[in-house]
Amino acid sequence: LKWWRFWPRKESVSTPDWINGQAYALHVPFTFLFVLLLWLEAIKSRDIQHTADVLLICLTTTALGGKVINIWKYAHVAQGILSEWSTWDLFELRSKQEVDMWRFEHRRFNRVFMFYCLCSAGVIPFIVIQPLFDIPNRLPFWMWTPFDWQQPVLFWYAFIYQATTIPIACACNVTMDAVNWYLMLHLSLCLRMLGQRLSKLQHDDKDLREKFLELIHLHQRLKQLAQDLPGFAAMMQYLVAMIMQVMLPTIYGNAVIDSANMLTDSMYNSDWPDMNCRMRRQVLMFMVYLNRPVTLKAGGFFHIGLPLFTKTMNQAYSLLALL
Repeated sequence: LKWWRFWPRKESVSTPDWINGQAYALHVPFTFLFVLLLWLEAIKSRDIQHTADVLLICLTTTALGGKVINIWKYAHVAQGILSEWSTWDLFELRSKQEVDMWRFEHRRFNRVFMFYCLCSAGVIPFIVIQPLFDIPNRLPFWMWTPFDWQQPVLFWYAFIYQATTIPIACACNVTMDAVNWYLMLHLSLCLRMLGQRLSKLQHDDKDLREKFLELIHLHQRLKQLAQDLPGFAAMMQYLVAMIMQVMLPTIYGNAVIDSANMLTDSMYNSDWPDMNCRMRRQVLMFMVYLNRPVTLKAGGFFHIGLPLFTKTMNQAYSLLALL
């Protein structure tokens, strides 16, 4: 993220960094200019089929531009969340079970992320190299240029620009997607850790009340973080990459929902029957409070979970069948 100028240059910043000249120098001539040239080509096109071909990549890159602006605005929030998870005593792993769970899920996330990187990067050679074998040569993507790029000499200027921009856009997309997935994964693990600690409460513990209140505080903090997070061959490979781009956020978002829903069972599995009357009342109040679900929302409208993925795929197929 720092390499692509998506992460704050300083530690513990509280506001967006809108004066990052290096970020503008990288993304204005590549990301945003590329989006502009694609839209100009789509607007100037007189052929409906040609316009559709241009819009296929134009809408995708426009979404990328939106994500770039969004991460510039909210990167300091993600930085603060990761710093809090790394330094607060509440989030410190306290048992071998918690450590093993963390290691297993992080190893699995690494494999998923590497597979996604390979799928995304595997598309680039087909996009960039294949047009060179066409006669006459054509660009990987149609875009407007102030000169006639179909001229043999001028063609290479436009081609080199796209051959540079496409890998940059791919790398930026992958890294921005991954940080959102990881934040959701980490939040779901924190909720599972909370459930394990709730289920281990014992009535004869001297510090029972203090530990219980600490876990309630941890749960409240996790709910606050859950509200902060949303504010932050070739065709087969392309299809897999696009499906993963939609599916993975819903998988990790669903993990947050499932982990939060298991907290009630974890609390019930604790040693609450043998606790004193005051503690049982507090446990009951907390279990009633846990009935309020912890969910992530996209833009404040859609719940991020597997039902959203299945609904998206169903509507996409319906549109394809209609076309």
